[in-house]
Amino acid sequence: MEMRLLATTPDAELLIAVAMLTTSSDEAPADIYVALKGDERRVHKLLKRLILKHGSVLEHNRLVFLAEAEEGEVLALLLAHSFFEVSRLGERRWLLSCNLRTVLEILMGEGGKRPPEGAQEALITALKQVAPRLHQKVMGRGG
Repeated sequence: MEMRLLATTPDAELLIAVAMLTTSSDEAPADIYVALKGDERRVHKLLKRLILKHGSVLEHNRLVFLAEAEEGEVLALLLAHSFFEVSRLGERRWLLSCNLRTVLEILMGEGGKRPPEGAQEALITALKQVAPRLHQKVMGRGG
């Protein structure tokens, strides 16, 4: 399976930090976003405290991939994690979509199912590009 990241929600790590703060603040999410925008130090500090098992804050984003794969490989990916959305584009071409919670759960081996060959590498590359602080956190744990 070959996967290439096509598009992603901008400022994914900032949105995760906003989601974290909305659980403990009376401020509106838009106000928190404005307060955190441009404050990389504070975003970094928040993400360092993120407990990866509390996945709901990791759901406010989208990653979209173009994949070249056989049907069996796509099925294996769906069996590894059911929260992938898949659309067939043609012979061996697929549009795949998921959020960072899905990516992290696969990379951390939750559920014990491994994605098809090539998918894990693509997810690691996408995580590094979209959320470099989370990438460091996950890879530091053996990812």
